[in-house]
Amino acid sequence: MLLATAKEGMHASFVEANGLLELIQKGLNDYLEAKRLSFARLFFLSNDELLQILSETKDPLRVQPHLKKCFEGIDSLEFDQDKIIRSMCSVEGEVVPFISPIDPHAANGMVEKWMLQVEAAMKAAIARITRAANADYSGKERTAWVLDWPGMAVLAVDQIWWTLETEAALGARGLAGLKEYEKTCTRQLDDVVGLVRQRSLTKLNRATLGALVTLDVHGRDVLSEMVKAGVESANDFHWLSQLR
Repeated sequence: MLLATAKEGMHASFVEANGLLELIQKGLNDYLEAKRLSFARLFFLSNDELLQILSETKDPLRVQPHLKKCFEGIDSLEFDQDKIIRSMCSVEGEVVPFISPIDPHAANGMVEKWMLQVEAAMKAAIARITRAANADYSGKERTAWVLDWPGMAVLAVDQIWWTLETEAALGARGLAGLKEYEKTCTRQLDDVVGLVRQRSLTKLNRATLGALVTLDVHGRDVLSEMVKAGVESANDFHWLSQLR
């Protein structure tokens, strides 16, 4: 060891190599920073994870293990035999198809480019399904409706209709209308609880219904507090504070 390090010029070589290593490291960090700035969700990945993705740009399937860090609600993407992305899947196994398929190969190896397309497709798909679920809400029994749509759409539409119906009750009959709607919400909650007890439900159905029960209990409790406060108008602070 002493003989190797005592060789003439060795110290200078080490200093030069260390300088080159720092230069390479800086260049690599700048490169990764540029990729992250192109697609901000890549900031959730470590340098090693991002390098793993970027080193396998020809195989979009290599991104799958890291999707949960980039997209909280997506566990995996569904590829067809040509490696075209058709839909997204949650950890519970819920599948939501994209409106338009995404071809990662068209991005010419730029992972951040097709992941941006996934982000846009995710938002468009959920928006479309939520609009359809909202239109379907008033056309069937609520206990049947909750089982027909993805969980995110069910929870979002439930809150939309709770808000609309609360304001409609206040606008029509004031406190009396609010008391009547409180009874309606209690009945709806009982219906969902009864639905949860059915053995034929899937694990995914139970996850959706569990979250819905939590929202329904909160909504019913809010109405109860408003009834106690004697709220008569949708402009009352007790109601406006809930919308905030």
